[in-house]
Amino acid sequence: MAPDPNSGDVAGASFMPVDIDPINQTRCSARRAYYDPYSTRPNLWVSTGQTVTQILFEGLTGNTNSSIPVSGDSNVGQGDAPNTGNLFGNASTTITAQHKLELRDIGRSKTLWTAFKRWLGMQKQKRQAVPSVPNSGLRAVGVEFAPDSSSPRRNVSATREVIISAGAIHSPQLLKISGIGPSAELQALQIPVAIDLPGVGTNLQDHYLVGVSYPYKNQSYITSSIIAANATLMKQAEADFYANRTGPLTSGPPDGDAFPPLLAITNGSTAIIDAANMQSAGAFLVNNSDTTVTAGFDAQHRLLVNALQNSSRAAYELLNTNYGSFSVANMRPFSRGTIMLQSSNPFNPPLIDPRYGSNPIDLEVLLAAVLFNRQILATEAMQILQPQQLVPTLTADNDTIMDIIRKGIQTEYHPSCSCPMLPFNMGGVVDPNLLVYGTQNLRIVDASIMPMIPASHLQAVMYGIAEKVSTDS
Repeated sequence: MAPDPNSGDVAGASFMPVDIDPINQTRCSARRAYYDPYSTRPNLWVSTGQTVTQILFEGLTGNTNSSIPVSGDSNVGQGDAPNTGNLFGNASTTITAQHKLELRDIGRSKTLWTAFKRWLGMQKQKRQAVPSVPNSGLRAVGVEFAPDSSSPRRNVSATREVIISAGAIHSPQLLKISGIGPSAELQALQIPVAIDLPGVGTNLQDHYLVGVSYPYKNQSYITSSIIAANATLMKQAEADFYANRTGPLTSGPPDGDAFPPLLAITNGSTAIIDAANMQSAGAFLVNNSDTTVTAGFDAQHRLLVNALQNSSRAAYELLNTNYGSFSVANMRPFSRGTIMLQSSNPFNPPLIDPRYGSNPIDLEVLLAAVLFNRQILATEAMQILQPQQLVPTLTADNDTIMDIIRKGIQTEYHPSCSCPMLPFNMGGVVDPNLLVYGTQNLRIVDASIMPMIPASHLQAVMYGIAEKVSTDS
């Protein structure tokens, strides 16, 4: 068992922690916890419906292709832009970072941050100078933005620093659009190279999963699918929730969760671990990967192998639903994906290649996990529910299951690690202070800065990273 899944040691089974207010049984989102209490502060402005087209640096002209509106192009990037009018009302359009949000519960965030660094084998450090890299010392002076591709660009200035929080997909895209990334990729798109940083967009990771189907045939046990298909039961569930905040609607379908170690499901076999040990660092990376990127993955590879052979560290996630599914997700992927530009236009989405299963070790872990499902379903407690093994069938052999895995791999919506906090000579993009190498005052604060994806859900980790930065910067 894992009594506290947020403690940093998640190996075992537990009920999934969720952000539910214990008093009114409603969701407490990041917006409610971190934005709503401070939304009226005079030093805080939030503008929606805008896309940052590039970061502006002192002394550089930047990407002129990004700055030129494209006539007739209605592309708005991540959604339709509303009529913004005066962007910041009657306030100044200069945003400063002189004041920080006063966040609560920083004790928990410090614990998470310490565990995060300990897990990576890193020691807590004092602030240090940015390592020497090409064109080091660039100063970000603001950002350029627009609501859509055909609109004129506008600028907003920064007096202290610029923080990127665009996520594992769009943070590397924004860096590259602004001239920070692998020089060959930027030059091919006529983007002026501000900093040659090979690691940008090369370390993409995700907890990719494979869905399976084992519907429960014992109708005496009411499941969420039965409630959803029965108008009377659904109306009763809604009445219970809105009147008393009780009943089945206070809980989502995937309540039970487990993070088993590999050795616990392979009956002592070390075949997968032995195969991983024999791999060379760059064997399954993108062809012609930069030597620094290969060096970084070599260090990660050793840590991954050590984790797989540890009986107290999770290898995969078993997501149980109350209607009949034991989906499995790889928690320690060896595969590495990429985020690349398809053009110098910031409104064009980047080219995302997650490269799921490009390293065969990941597929073998998922196969072992699906096979272990059969042992779980054969237990007396599960047999009471009368599970019907449809995908895969009970008689499916390993080759058939592997084919199901290859065709059924999908995201768990945990993209991360595409701008990793690693040494510069190991494909790193940010230093331990989350400053982009080669810059004085440009930070990244999102899931892209993780060197390796944690073997857990990312929400609590990201809250901890964001709180740490907001209180210590």
